[in-house]
Amino acid sequence: SASVMSLLQRAFVVASVALVVAAAPAAVSKLPKDFKRCKNHDPKMNECLKGAIENALVSLKKGSPSLGVLTIDPLRITHLLIDQGTGPVSIKLDFNDLDIHGLGSAKVDRVKADWDKFNIEIDATIVEPVILDGQYKINGKVLILPIQGHGHSNLTLKNVKAKVQLLGKPMKKNGQDHMDVDKFKLHFNTDRLHIDLENLFNGDKALGDNMNAFLNENWQDILKELQPSIEDALGQTFQAIANRIFHKV
Repeated sequence: SASVMSLLQRAFVVASVALVVAAAPAAVSKLPKDFKRCKNHDPKMNECLKGAIENALVSLKKGSPSLGVLTIDPLRITHLLIDQGTGPVSIKLDFNDLDIHGLGSAKVDRVKADWDKFNIEIDATIVEPVILDGQYKINGKVLILPIQGHGHSNLTLKNVKAKVQLLGKPMKKNGQDHMDVDKFKLHFNTDRLHIDLENLFNGDKALGDNMNAFLNENWQDILKELQPSIEDALGQTFQAIANRIFHKV
């Protein structure tokens, strides 16, 4: 019915504000009083939502107990798998207990929302460097060289620009109307990627230092090969987070 669709669209607005700043899996009951509100069919909805998301970023940077939102800076991802089977860079790269720093510095450049189709697009610039810090395990081939190792990793990306597209659809769960995030597309660009992988080649320092130097000299070619897999892995992670939120709204 129209009222149900209107309710779902309102829930999508509320949850999107929380989601865009990577809300943790928890029920989104209602926005705190200091959050900016946007009406569904405001003619200046995109401008309103841009301001609301930027406002939410400030409010949620260190978490919001009333929303059940954990800190977004750093954002903890328990497990992230990048599995690239073919091509010049063919690796299996497992991250565990990965902390992503810098997301709280995001500035929203553009928002385009179509609530009738449950579609939202966001362009953002991450002002501070994005740092991925956690445990890794890698095995495979990078360009012409074999690579293997496990231990602590640090990946730093500078001047990151991101594009996010969120596509939802209505669903019923336990007789209640909810939103389901059907697609979460992520694309990003960076001016520089610095890679530091500790304990490569069973702790052989000379081989490890040479490989890290090689990775940093060739970061653009490596990122070009790995980027679709990275974006897909992160997109699936954020989609899962999104659905844990939306299915409770």
